[in-house]
Amino acid sequence: MLNRKKIFAQCAFIIIFTVVLSACGTRATPEPTIDVNQIATNAVQTIEARATETALAKPTDTPQPTYTPVSFTPTTASLPISLPTASSGNSISSSVATLAVPAGGVTSAALPVAQPTATLASVGDKAVWADQSIADGTHYSPGESDDLIWYITNIGTTTWTTSYSLRFFTGTNFAKAGNTRYYLTQTTAPQQTASITIDFVAPTTPGEYKMSWVLSNENDSNFYIVDFTIVVD
Repeated sequence: MLNRKKIFAQCAFIIIFTVVLSACGTRATPEPTIDVNQIATNAVQTIEARATETALAKPTDTPQPTYTPVSFTPTTASLPISLPTASSGNSISSSVATLAVPAGGVTSAALPVAQPTATLASVGDKAVWADQSIADGTHYSPGESDDLIWYITNIGTTTWTTSYSLRFFTGTNFAKAGNTRYYLTQTTAPQQTASITIDFVAPTTPGEYKMSWVLSNENDSNFYIVDFTIVVD
């Protein structure tokens, strides 16, 4: 009887010990500690990863074509145009102006109208305007008459004879009776001055009128030009 009580007591002790031991072994697992630094690091890495994905997804700009200008040099040909000089106090110029014309040609409308060309005389015939009796731009009534005297100095090496003359060249010829030539009335040696008179009648229509005359030798070779302008009103 006593042995049973001992055995029962021992079994009860073992059971209680086992229960207590089991209770100690099933302690609750502690909650993990939150690491704030690790959370911030993970957030930064996430943002960088998304930025990288966005950059990779962005389309690449297509380079624009480069414009290279084409150099074009037209071929031209030289077309000489003779231009006479027609102003008081200036000798007739023998120079020739050069007009650049495209190689492909030009229409006739693009070319200037050629003016009458005075024939050049020998080198010995030279002159210079000295004076005139009536100033350019003088006003006249329609049909009014007057006499114009040109004073021209011989600066060449030849002597002007009475075979030398002043001939109408261009413009409106309002010389009396439509005269086109006036001969020198006396010989003129080098460095002397000749006087040449032209009688004229103002036109009947109001306006400005200009006429040019050339001094010619006995061979009708022109070597000097003078002009005269009046206003009719």
